[in-house]
Amino acid sequence: MKNWTTVEVLRHARHDWLNKIQLVKGYASLNKLDNIKGIVDEIIQEARQESMLSNLNLPQFAELLLTYNWHAKYFQIEYEILNVDASKLPNDETLSNWMSHFLERLEKAISNFGDNQLYIRLDTSTSVVRFNFEFSGTINNIEMLDHWFKEQGEDSIVVHHLTPSAFEVDVLF
Repeated sequence: MKNWTTVEVLRHARHDWLNKIQLVKGYASLNKLDNIKGIVDEIIQEARQESMLSNLNLPQFAELLLTYNWHAKYFQIEYEILNVDASKLPNDETLSNWMSHFLERLEKAISNFGDNQLYIRLDTSTSVVRFNFEFSGTINNIEMLDHWFKEQGEDSIVVHHLTPSAFEVDVLF
């Protein structure tokens, strides 16, 4: 993980906000109010999710997800925090290390080109902490990814499907 300076964090955040404002401005010039409402709703939902993530008391994990898309990577991450009981969450360092290894493995398995997206859901409404990962894009090395999932253990990873263009996996902590 990178040690971000305040200036770097502000630069990336400003860049993200400018992109959103330019979209709103463009739709306003075209008088497309429905599109503007959609973007504003997305901004509100994203801010709520960032707030929930930041309040988990997992600073390394939160930094990893909040800043991941700021790096030049082969896929983009979206996340959703659902029904979280913070007392059930694993240790911040353990979770952050596992997530970093998973993201590195995924980076090696997918195409460098294309529209690759990883959607992450965190839910603790059951007796275990459940991370649901849904990927869509191009997986070049499905065997490596499948092998890595199996190495993690059947008790902790449930592969719902794994194809050259998508996967859905639950990881239980």
